[in-house]
Amino acid sequence: MPSSSGARRSSPAAEPIAMPLDLPATVRASIAAGGAADAIAFGGRWRSWAWLCEAARAIDEAIGEAPATGLVARNRPQHVAAFAAGVMARRATVMLYAAQTPAGLAADIAALRLPAILADAEDWSDAALAAAREAGTAAIAIHDGQPERIAVRLAPHGQGPFRTLAPDTAFELLSSGTTGAPKRVPLSWDAITAVVASAQAAYAGTGTTGAPQVMVHPLGNVAGLAYVTPPIAFGQRLVLLEKFEVATWADAVRRYRPARGTIPPAGVRMLLDSDVPREDLASLGLVAVGGGKLDIALHEAFEARFGIPILTAFGATEFGGVIANWTLDLYRAWGAAKRGSAGRASAGVALRTVDLESFTPLPPGEIGLLEARVDRIGPDWIRTTDLASIDADGFLFLHGRADAAINRGGFKVVPEMVAEMLKAHPDVADAAVVGVADARLGELPVAAVELRRGGSADGAALRAWLKDRLVAYQVPAEIRVVSTLPRNASMKISLADVKALFA
Repeated sequence: MPSSSGARRSSPAAEPIAMPLDLPATVRASIAAGGAADAIAFGGRWRSWAWLCEAARAIDEAIGEAPATGLVARNRPQHVAAFAAGVMARRATVMLYAAQTPAGLAADIAALRLPAILADAEDWSDAALAAAREAGTAAIAIHDGQPERIAVRLAPHGQGPFRTLAPDTAFELLSSGTTGAPKRVPLSWDAITAVVASAQAAYAGTGTTGAPQVMVHPLGNVAGLAYVTPPIAFGQRLVLLEKFEVATWADAVRRYRPARGTIPPAGVRMLLDSDVPREDLASLGLVAVGGGKLDIALHEAFEARFGIPILTAFGATEFGGVIANWTLDLYRAWGAAKRGSAGRASAGVALRTVDLESFTPLPPGEIGLLEARVDRIGPDWIRTTDLASIDADGFLFLHGRADAAINRGGFKVVPEMVAEMLKAHPDVADAAVVGVADARLGELPVAAVELRRGGSADGAALRAWLKDRLVAYQVPAEIRVVSTLPRNASMKISLADVKALFA
C-alpha cells in the first residue's frame, strides 16, 4: 500500500457513514469466548485466547488510569495483547518504531510526553529509561511469558504535564517514512471501526478452527493495524512473523495452510529468486501486495511460476488504510487488460484527479494529483501528492509523487519513471532515484541499484543503457551499485538513506 503524504482537505461532499459496530465490546467478547483454543502463533508455539485475555488484563493493571499509552511496536504476542488491551479499554495508543537506535527511541519518548509507554525489555535501554523518568512517563516492560507476569514497571508514573490527544483518537500511527522521518497520523475510533466492519463478512465462519492468517506487516503502521484488528474482533487465529523473510514466510504457509497471503512488493522478487517450490504455496488462493508499486514483469513472472493471482492495492495512513484495490472477481474480469493498475476505488471511497495548478477535476486518462473522499475519514475530498490517472473504466494508475520531482536546471525529473526504466534492465533487481544538491543546476538525479543474482552491470554500463531509452536530462548523473538497498520496517526503500549514500 503506497504511502501518500501531504494530504489536504477540500470542500465537503458527503455525510460520513454510520458505525453500528461497538469495536471494544466486539473484541472483548471475541477474546473472552475463545477459551483454551489457539489464538496467536509465534516462534512455532501457540498462545490461547485465554492467554491473550489474561495478558491484556495484566497490562491494563500495570497501565492504571492513563488515558493514552505508547507502544514500541513489534510483531510479538505480548504486543498484540497490549494492542488488544488498548482497544478493549477504548484507550488511545501511540505507536513508536522499535527499529531505531536507542538514542532515537529516547528522543521519541521525551518528545511524546505520554503517561505510560510499553516496550520489550530489550528496548528499555539506559537512554530510554532516563528519557521516561525525565518526562514522568511510566516505563513498562512487557514479556512473552506467564500472563500474570507479562508487564513489569521499570519507572513509575510521574506528574506530567502529559501530551493531550484529540478526544476521539484511537491510534496515532506512523507513516512509512520512505522520504524522511515518519509522520504521526491520528486515526479515530470511527475510522478503525469502519475498517473492521467492512472486513466482517470476510471473516464469517472462519472462527478458531479455520486457517490462520500469516502477518508480516509491522504492527505499528496502518497495514499492521488493519491486519491484526479483524482477527481479534472475529476470533480468527493469527500467525506472527517479525518481518518478511522468504524461508520463514514460506514455511508458515506450508505449515498453517492459509487461504490468502500478503507480502511486500520486494517480497515478490525475493520469492522469484528463491528455490521455494510451487506446491509449498498451494493453499493460497491469492496473494495481496501493498506498500509500493509492483513491476508488471515481476507480477506476471510470479503468477506464471506459482499459479497464484496477485492482487495489488493502494492506500495510506492518512486514509486509515486501503482506498483502491483489486477483488478476485474484478481481477478475473479485468486483470490482463489493466496490468499496472492498483484497482478500482474501494467501498466507501471516491477517487478523482485534479490539475496540478488549478486543482480542477481532470477527464479520464489524464495525469494529475490524486484526491480521495473516504467515508470512514469524513466528508471532504483529501488531496494527495501522488501523480495518478483514472481511466474510463475507473481503474487507478499511479505515476509517482509530485513532491519528489527533481528540478534539474528547470527540467522536471520524476524519480519513479527513471527507477522503472532501470528495473527493466536484465541485471537490475531494484532501483531508487533521488535528487542531490548541485551548485550549477540546483539538483541532480542519482540512483542506487541492487542487482539480481548473477548480475554484473556497473554504473557506467547502466548509464549508457539509459541514454538510449530516456531523455538526456532524465539520466542520473551517478548510478551506484549496492549489495542491498536500504529499507524500512515495511520493506519499502528508504529514500532518505539512499540520499545519504551520496552525501
